[in-house]
Amino acid sequence: MPVGMKQEDVCAAIDVLTAKSQSCQGPANQISIVNIALAVSGFGPIPVVIQRLSDIVTTGGTTISQLQGTSPYSVKSDEDAVVKSLTTFVEVHQALLNILIGKSGLVPNLLPFVGPPLAQVLRQLESIVDTIAYELIDLVPDNAKDATTQKDSLDVTLSKAIDAWNGGINVSA
Repeated sequence: MPVGMKQEDVCAAIDVLTAKSQSCQGPANQISIVNIALAVSGFGPIPVVIQRLSDIVTTGGTTISQLQGTSPYSVKSDEDAVVKSLTTFVEVHQALLNILIGKSGLVPNLLPFVGPPLAQVLRQLESIVDTIAYELIDLVPDNAKDATTQKDSLDVTLSKAIDAWNGGINVSA
């Protein structure tokens, strides 16, 4: 009998992270030339995005604790379900990150003031997402290649988003 989380629980945990990522897209889309400066004072959509991303980091940390010690799955359908949930998370999260990348170029002269807090939470998120991905890859030995491809794809987009909000580069969407 496998030790740790059942496949259904793993998928449910990933789905919670997906829903939280989806909930960031609305506020991220609201970032505009008109309201981006409000972030300096803690107002507008950027602080909302930061708070929601921080919530993903916290929830992700809990998920990591739950995943640790879970034995690899030996049933192909269990592995397939986990990779499907991971793929959906990656797609939703990349959509959010691409919104953020695009919004970073709105007011380049303000980026040094409003960007670092967002870049910081994105770095925290990157660490959490990588750890979760490695845990999931270990759970799906027959599907490890597919899970690794998803992780690598998300890593690229996360790096671009971090760079964009760090104020160091101008990334086009």
